[in-house]
Amino acid sequence: MVGLGTNAIIPAGLVRGPCMKILIAEDQPPTALFLRRTIARLGHEAAIATDGEDAWTKFINDNPDVIISDWMMPRLNGPGLCRRVRSQPSDRYTYFILLTARNERADRLQGLNAGADDFLTKPPDPDELELRLQIADRILAVHQELARRNDQLAELATTDALTGVKNRRRFQEDLNLLLAQARRLGQPLSLVMLDIDNFKQYNDDFGHPAGDEVLRRVGRTLMRAVRDLDVVARYGGEEFAVLLPATEPAAAIRVAERMRSAIKSGPWPHRTVTASLGVATAQPTDDDDSSTLIRRADEALYRSKRDGRDRCSLAPTDSPVPTLTEPDRNP
Repeated sequence: MVGLGTNAIIPAGLVRGPCMKILIAEDQPPTALFLRRTIARLGHEAAIATDGEDAWTKFINDNPDVIISDWMMPRLNGPGLCRRVRSQPSDRYTYFILLTARNERADRLQGLNAGADDFLTKPPDPDELELRLQIADRILAVHQELARRNDQLAELATTDALTGVKNRRRFQEDLNLLLAQARRLGQPLSLVMLDIDNFKQYNDDFGHPAGDEVLRRVGRTLMRAVRDLDVVARYGGEEFAVLLPATEPAAAIRVAERMRSAIKSGPWPHRTVTASLGVATAQPTDDDDSSTLIRRADEALYRSKRDGRDRCSLAPTDSPVPTLTEPDRNP
């Protein structure tokens, strides 16, 4: 996980903004109303829960930024509520303030052990409340920035650095997920395997930087040829893979032909670049696992290579197997 140093200065851009959603868990109406009015004057949105169980329900439904909870409440007390909040898996952090008249060291340790971030003395002082909420805002901003940076790292870990498409590891993960989803929904899943023709010779003739540019352009071309729900990945070297959920063989071969045509049409600075493609489809009634689907698409790809390159071939199915060659056909 990416970290921010404990002495780091938090830039102004990390402040979440003037309005936080704050849940007040307090069974005494005068205190609850005082907190809500004070919080509203500070520019935040406040909701009241009358006991711990009510607060838990509101937490699940409303996902507040901050919880201010009384220690002693019917049905579920403050520390118990805090433990529940901390045990709930969530991408967002909730700042938890325990409201209490208890000042003993043992009580503070109990609250911290339950997961509380801060304490507010009861009866609450408006100035102290404002400062506690300012601290909460800064801490939440740090959590938000950490989440953003970790999302960036996760994306980098699954993205091919050269082409910007998904890498092989992410492809395998998505293939397994989409194959399971296709069977659950009773839908087909098609896979296109693509290999750039004579790529080694291109590298030898024009240099590796030129070859890298070919890979980048092919990746961009494939991304433009598919839907948002499709997955484009670099499988290795000059080979790419494209997952097409809910796509029957006839539609998948048309998509593959559209890719082939787009690659060939360039523009290319040195010579025309072409690709050979293989298409395979897993039907919901098939027993194919991910490795079998890849093998079938690979076999179709190498049939395209064997038959002269710059073409698309479909893995055998119960229906006739088309092999698309020039001239280009409309998708």
